[in-house]
Amino acid sequence: MNDTFTAYDPATLPAPVVAYLDAHDENRHADVAAVFAPDATVLDDGKTYEGIEAIRAWSEKSSTEYTYTSTRIDQRIADGGQVVVRVRLDGNFPGGTVTLRYRFVLRAGLIADLAIEV
Repeated sequence: MNDTFTAYDPATLPAPVVAYLDAHDENRHADVAAVFAPDATVLDDGKTYEGIEAIRAWSEKSSTEYTYTSTRIDQRIADGGQVVVRVRLDGNFPGGTVTLRYRFVLRAGLIADLAIEV
């Protein structure tokens, strides 16, 4: 398994991953939902969201909780097609700065699973 992180380079990542990150950063919630498979799941902050409607609602809610900037730091494409992108958030949430791992599993050109972890 490839455990090496390399500098963030959107040109080397699968299109749905970049589309998700861009849409998320720009609060384009319909575009966020559009890159997920119909039966996709998102795990964020200990909660699981299943299906397109739940994911869209999660996207809308999570974008309004805090004000922050995000910086895509690096990435790893693991064996089996799992993609991890590390993103640093700086904002008005408890702690002020956190680096999150966005772990994507793709299926048929869409995101099947996304886990957002510290």
